[in-house]
Amino acid sequence: MYSRFIRMNKNELHTDKITKGNRTYFFDIKKSEKGDLYLTISESKKSDNGSEHHRVMIFEEDLKDFVDTFRNSLVKFKELQQPQTESKKYSVETIREVHQQAYQPWTKEDDEKLELLFCEGKKIKELAHIFARKEGAITSRIKKLELKEKYGR
Repeated sequence: MYSRFIRMNKNELHTDKITKGNRTYFFDIKKSEKGDLYLTISESKKSDNGSEHHRVMIFEEDLKDFVDTFRNSLVKFKELQQPQTESKKYSVETIREVHQQAYQPWTKEDDEKLELLFCEGKKIKELAHIFARKEGAITSRIKKLELKEKYGR
């Protein structure tokens, strides 16, 4: 990977570049006229007709969800590369690459924090991120602790 710090214009703050064969990928962090940061991922591909360019822009408010989804896709990609056995379609180690606390026992402190955040109205997706667990684990724990019944939600 190649990183450059030369600014093309005042809005471009940082660029990383990867060249693989006839494709070059750029990861640019830029600042909008309003001062908001955003990321662009660009692909430049040499072709017989010159070159093709494709660009994706990810805005600051979407970056966390983008990264989480990208990470999940990479884990799935890795799973699909490995031969599957009939007995086990997943591995704890693979799941923990995304959800570090997956399959760990819940502590009393975790339960108390979950209850507090649940009462504050945090969504399942937010709670999953906070506790580094899968959304299903959060839903199951809320059910086990009977938080919906306890707080009428």
